[in-house]
Amino acid sequence: MMDTPNRSRDAASFLLVRPRWLSLLSVLAAFGAWWGITTFALVPAVLLPSPAEVAAAAVDILRNGYRETTLAENIGSTLWRCGAGFLLAIVTGVPLGLAMGYWPRIRAATNYIVQFMRPLPPLSYVILLIIWIGTDNRSKIALLYITAFPIIASSAMAGVRSVSQQRVQAARALGASQWQVFRYVIWPSAMPLSFTGARIALAAAFSTVVAAELNAATDGLGWMVISASRFLRNDVIILGIILLGILGIALSALVLAIDRRVVHWRGIE
Repeated sequence: MMDTPNRSRDAASFLLVRPRWLSLLSVLAAFGAWWGITTFALVPAVLLPSPAEVAAAAVDILRNGYRETTLAENIGSTLWRCGAGFLLAIVTGVPLGLAMGYWPRIRAATNYIVQFMRPLPPLSYVILLIIWIGTDNRSKIALLYITAFPIIASSAMAGVRSVSQQRVQAARALGASQWQVFRYVIWPSAMPLSFTGARIALAAAFSTVVAAELNAATDGLGWMVISASRFLRNDVIILGIILLGILGIALSALVLAIDRRVVHWRGIE
């Protein structure tokens, strides 16, 4: 019974730790577990290289490149493909989703097609895209576009349909035209869900980039991981996975920062 106050203080002190420190501690714990597993040979070294070996592989690739490509070229190629596919999905998916949410006839004409595309695994498109478009960047960008497009369109549509009808009726009662209702009521109210869908779509597209670089690629982080697997270079594989994870977090943070900057009224009713 005497330990109860101490336990309460320990719990309270843990809750007072800043979230950033908790995040840092969780990352350090993961690296510590990785170091411990490799140091004490709990897993064969051929299967799981140590952090030092992965760091050495990173230094070597920075200095000498990997199979005649530099690390910067591989990162740039992956970001270019993912960014191009994602931006094309934004440019086409957001207007279509807004139209689907606002006009019932457009929704009736396109919704089943969009919802049919959304759950399909991106890998099911790969062979057809290569046959139709070829093995260059166009087929890879198309695959990432198809991955992101239905998510973005569905989110924009959901954002429009979530708008309170009282706001629409109030705007019309004040004499607003159909375009003014859309411009000043529908679109601002739909933006939060649209940005949320964009973040999800970007994550889905970025997770598909390895599949996009699976066939006939000569650069990119996904290509580097796949190429390293053929030579049993687990250190390069883990390096590529870490870089992909860091880039994915950075891209998601970028979209979130734009969201907070543009949709500054989020959460205000």
